[in-house]
Amino acid sequence: MAADAFIPALSQQDALIRAWILGKIMNKGILTGVAATAFAATLALAAPATAAVTFNQATGEGFVGKGDVQLAFGWNNSQLQSRATDVKFAAASETVTEVSWVCTNPRNENTQERERTTTTSTSGVVSAVTRDNKTRQVTGFNLSGYAGDPTQTSTTEGNQLNSCPTNWTLTTPAGDPVVVSQTSELTATYGTVTVILAQF
Repeated sequence: MAADAFIPALSQQDALIRAWILGKIMNKGILTGVAATAFAATLALAAPATAAVTFNQATGEGFVGKGDVQLAFGWNNSQLQSRATDVKFAAASETVTEVSWVCTNPRNENTQERERTTTTSTSGVVSAVTRDNKTRQVTGFNLSGYAGDPTQTSTTEGNQLNSCPTNWTLTTPAGDPVVVSQTSELTATYGTVTVILAQF
């Protein structure tokens, strides 16, 4: 996966709030028909523009706005200001790859496709320093890279690579691994509570 910066999708909490507001307005008859549809679209599109999370998965560098941390933990500004230096960040990803090959029974020309799947999980702690304004209020967190090398584990399931049943012949060897799925997330931790800031 390319290590491009990303902007997270609208959070579940934010989506529920916007749906509630829209429902209240429509119940009062303020908006109907096309106007209501347009207003709903505006609500859905407004939140991502206020989100301030960027992250380069390859380097561990990026930025998290204070509002994203507040929303994730359910804090007000005062709580964020007093707890900011104790917020810890981490990144994790999981990649599933697959290789396949074909065996042939020389007695009847029957074929069999065999597979081998590998799941690789990577996690790393991300160093961060608070970004302050002129009044010394925390406005966000600058992510300065991984604190040490990320850890990686790998598990494999399936037949031994390029293996065939007894008396069968390998007719199409395994090629390069193909990525089946890939997920990554950036999290923040305060004390014993960990929240997801973004998934990509």
